[in-house]
Amino acid sequence: MRRTRAIVFGFTLACVLGGVLVLHRLGLAETGTELVVDSIPTPADNLSGLSFDGSSLWATVDESGTIYQADPETGKVLRRLSFPSKSTGGSAWDGRFLWQLAYKDRTISKIDIATGATREVIPSPGKGQCSGMTYDGKYLWVANFDEERIYKIDPARHGQVVRFIDGNHEVTGLAWDGRTLWFGIVLPLKNRQEDAPRLGVVEQLNLSNQEITRSYPVAGVGPGTSDWTPQRPRATRFWWYDGYHHRLARIKVV
Repeated sequence: MRRTRAIVFGFTLACVLGGVLVLHRLGLAETGTELVVDSIPTPADNLSGLSFDGSSLWATVDESGTIYQADPETGKVLRRLSFPSKSTGGSAWDGRFLWQLAYKDRTISKIDIATGATREVIPSPGKGQCSGMTYDGKYLWVANFDEERIYKIDPARHGQVVRFIDGNHEVTGLAWDGRTLWFGIVLPLKNRQEDAPRLGVVEQLNLSNQEITRSYPVAGVGPGTSDWTPQRPRATRFWWYDGYHHRLARIKVV
């Protein structure tokens, strides 16, 4: 694990110093899968939440009180919704509604995207502020930034905690691929010097043993999502906000 993180850290640093987003094909021989990485313009800067509803991306801008509906191929803004809290984190699509995190309020709101109305509000898990969020078909997964913990909660039971995973550091975004959880982290970790470079890595987590199975660098990684929905069994694409270059890293699974 330490050796893997060291390799990823070094590769990420080289990419950031070069001033370019990683554009490469990462072969994964153990699964016969490849990830093809390119980028599209971001609908706005300072994204804190990102989710996919089957046809559109929904991007939340922190400290703006605005949620953008955007084209997943071009990043073009299609529509804007107002949200009552400006301090916003991750979002998640459950097949019918958009769930939106407000980290200072420590709440998660269930939003009807047709009207923009809030249907329900549940508490976010833990004692600290939360960041990333995703949905797995039944449960919401929520990253608690302050506690360095990822919670699995039941939205049908007012956010009851089902499970939690420790030790995931400064998680900036979560995505579900139909079977496993992906998360973005910022390196160095919290014991870093304040003037150390801020680098980003996306990792896949094996939920059965909590081991990291894949890692790849995305400079300035922020919130992420996949094209998995309750109607789609497996993800074929991911989007992660690259705050360093102010664009979306788009990862195609082929």
